[in-house]
Amino acid sequence: MTDDALAALGLGRPAEAARAGPPLIYAYLVQVSGDGTRWGADWTEPSGGFEHDAPDATEVACRVLRRRFLQVRADGDQHRHRMWFRVDVWTLTTATVGDHANGNGAHANGGSSGQGGPPVRADDLETIALSGRHLQSRGVPPDTVEIRTPAQVRHEIDG
Repeated sequence: MTDDALAALGLGRPAEAARAGPPLIYAYLVQVSGDGTRWGADWTEPSGGFEHDAPDATEVACRVLRRRFLQVRADGDQHRHRMWFRVDVWTLTTATVGDHANGNGAHANGGSSGQGGPPVRADDLETIALSGRHLQSRGVPPDTVEIRTPAQVRHEIDG
C-alpha cells in the first residue's frame, strides 16, 4: 500500500518511517533514589546501555523502565518497591560533548556542558561509544528524563 493510500484511510505513515536519515541510537542511564532528590546508579542490573529502533527518547525511557520493573518483580526484592527510579536518555546523533571549534563545551542540542576536559569532536562520535554515564559526567543534558515514584514503582511491579 502506498503512502497516499494510507493517508486516504486516515492511517498515515508510522513515526519511524516518516523520519528520514540513519537509524537513531540512544544511550540510557538508570538511577535510583531513596528520597527522589539524590540519585545514584542502579547497581543491581547494568545501569546503562544502548537502545536502537525506537521512535524517540521517551519511548526508550519507557521501554527501559518496563524491563527494569520486570526484573525487579522476578528478583522479588521488596526493598526496591520503596525506591524512586529515573531513566535519562540521550539521542547519540544529537549528544555531542564538546564543540572543538570554540572549545566552550557546547553541544548539538543547544546547551553547554559547563564541565572541563577535552571536547569531543563530531567525527569522534563515530568511533567511541558515548555511554549515559559518560554523557552525564560531562554535563550533557539528556533528551528525556522519566521518573517513577515509589507508589508508581509498586503499581508497575505488583500490577
